[in-house]
Amino acid sequence: MRVVAIVLAVLFAVLAWADPGELVRQAESLYAERYQLPVLEHTIELYERALAEAPGDRELLIRLAQLWYEWAVLKPEEEEEPGWRKAADYASQALGLSSLDDVLKLSNEEFRAFVVSATDARALLWLGHGWGQLLGKMNPFSAFFALPKIRIIYERAMELDPAYMGGSAPQAYGALLANLSDYGILFGVKLSEAKRYFEWAIELDPTYLENYVAYAKEYAVRAKDRALFEQLLNHVLEAPMANWPFWNRHAKEKAQEYLAKIDKYFR
Repeated sequence: MRVVAIVLAVLFAVLAWADPGELVRQAESLYAERYQLPVLEHTIELYERALAEAPGDRELLIRLAQLWYEWAVLKPEEEEEPGWRKAADYASQALGLSSLDDVLKLSNEEFRAFVVSATDARALLWLGHGWGQLLGKMNPFSAFFALPKIRIIYERAMELDPAYMGGSAPQAYGALLANLSDYGILFGVKLSEAKRYFEWAIELDPTYLENYVAYAKEYAVRAKDRALFEQLLNHVLEAPMANWPFWNRHAKEKAQEYLAKIDKYFR
């Protein structure tokens, strides 16, 4: 009986074990359809199972940071926070820390050294994105002092690979500068400085439609340039999906939403 029990235990262990490579292949086969929430959630499940078999794998951590961020994009506002947090946590792990909490504990000097030593633009981008989205959930005082740190993250990401994710680092940096310009001279940023980063993002990848949406919403509205706003968003509606099925669908939805509110933005 003892031999049978041992054989069964080994059999169950074999059945429970999954080849990380096979799990990743299954996940990648679903990748293009992840704009559907159930598909995205199954893709995340497969990657997390692969990570359980290969703890600390940077590629898996970065992919999960991206996918959890996208999960939050698809969720209603009141349900999105866990996705932003998981994105920031996985990105932090890909950069050598255990979570966003470890990032938040760094002194200013330690934080700068941490970012300067980072060599993966992808992990930095998702850390900046996830952390940035969480600022709205933090107390205003903490959020205010986090903004310069997120700026440093995007600056380093642009140094390493500005073209990653369709030029998302320059686009995000432009959006951050536009938001910082709302504080007047406090951050020493003028709205005009943001413009070139949106244009750079579009130059890097004119097929990534999120670049146009961010340019319209974050810059054109603040600049009171209604013609630019309409031009950018109409382009998004007319453009093909290209190689960005998740993000270009999202961009088209946002373009429709913002154009429907144009009179609110330009009174």
